[in-house]
Amino acid sequence: FTGTATLAKGLKAFTEEVVWLVLIAFFLAEGFHKTGLGDRIALNVIRVVGGTTLGLAYGLNFAELVVAAAMPCSAARAAAMFYPITKSVCKASGSDPNEGTESKCGKFLVECCYQATATSSCMFLTGAAQNYFVLKLADDVGIHLDHPFHTWFVAAVVPAFVSFLLTPLVALKLMPPESRTTPDAPKVAKQRLDEMGPISDDEKVFLFVMLGMVVLWASSSLIHVKPAITAFCGLGILLLTGVITWEDCAKNQQAWSTFVSFATLVGLAEMLKILGIVEWLSSVVTSKIRAAGLAQVPAFLVIITSYWLIHYLFASQVAHVSAWFQPFLVMLVETGTPKIPALFALAFVSNLFATLTPYASAQSAVLFAGHYITPVEWYKAGFVYMLAYYIEWLVVGAAWWRLIGLV
Repeated sequence: FTGTATLAKGLKAFTEEVVWLVLIAFFLAEGFHKTGLGDRIALNVIRVVGGTTLGLAYGLNFAELVVAAAMPCSAARAAAMFYPITKSVCKASGSDPNEGTESKCGKFLVECCYQATATSSCMFLTGAAQNYFVLKLADDVGIHLDHPFHTWFVAAVVPAFVSFLLTPLVALKLMPPESRTTPDAPKVAKQRLDEMGPISDDEKVFLFVMLGMVVLWASSSLIHVKPAITAFCGLGILLLTGVITWEDCAKNQQAWSTFVSFATLVGLAEMLKILGIVEWLSSVVTSKIRAAGLAQVPAFLVIITSYWLIHYLFASQVAHVSAWFQPFLVMLVETGTPKIPALFALAFVSNLFATLTPYASAQSAVLFAGHYITPVEWYKAGFVYMLAYYIEWLVVGAAWWRLIGLV
């Protein structure tokens, strides 16, 4: 109505590759759920290391990390796959909020399940759909990442692995389980595996396709096959083999709703740049930082902290990224941070702030609704984990990036 944008400009975002990649990610998540492959991976891990509460937490987190390499939808991974498994194990171990026994082991395990997604989303470019989005946003302001899959993994692997080790230990202090052993968990896992029977043909096909997609994603810069093309080919094979049907895709309401909302946010982010708002906002804030006499490192800390804390105002990671990623990226670069480290710093924070509040991400609402963790505990844990991640990624990340020559 205002004439700010034409219909053609408004719909242009629906042709962006990242938008279609997000849609296909939901369909692939349905494949993990429908075939039972995700459950089989997690249950096998539980069967081996699930005898103690801490071992169970590390086992589930490890399974989540493995699946993240091939499932670029963090919300579906956490809320639709690993939370149901975690909840089943908790109830089998006698920890149920409906019976007032959530502190036995459920509170601790659910918190670990929740935090695991943030770590896995950071480690792999394919760990979350918004990772591809931030690369597009960075590219739009002239910051291009060569060999994205490999470069991302190398930059993230050490600090993300330390986060993987740290997460259950922090939860152990914040929400110590009343029971440190879970002798029933391996039994329940074995029982469910026996019920599932041997690996099915659909699982074999799905596993083969997923492994092939990971290889193609990892080598995309060498073979010049774009990630979205790989995703379409993988989905096509799954449709042709009947592992996933078009009916499965068509009735996936969450996938199509996300597709529309994500495309809309991508379009709005593009308009912010076209209208000069990104450049104006970043220049105003940068001038204030320079006027305060802040050097590069203090300016970096102020900008990163502000970007993280702003997420208290958002109920969506993608909405936050679409509105603020580009201005804050430009601020970092203009105040002296090298381009690629600035890109990675904001990209990793865009995953880590997903655990800040009960509404911080799509998966937050699902886990919060389970009533294992109270609102006060949730906000306290979110703040403590923010500090833990902030210090750990700053110290370990800086040392690792210096070692590999990124800074």
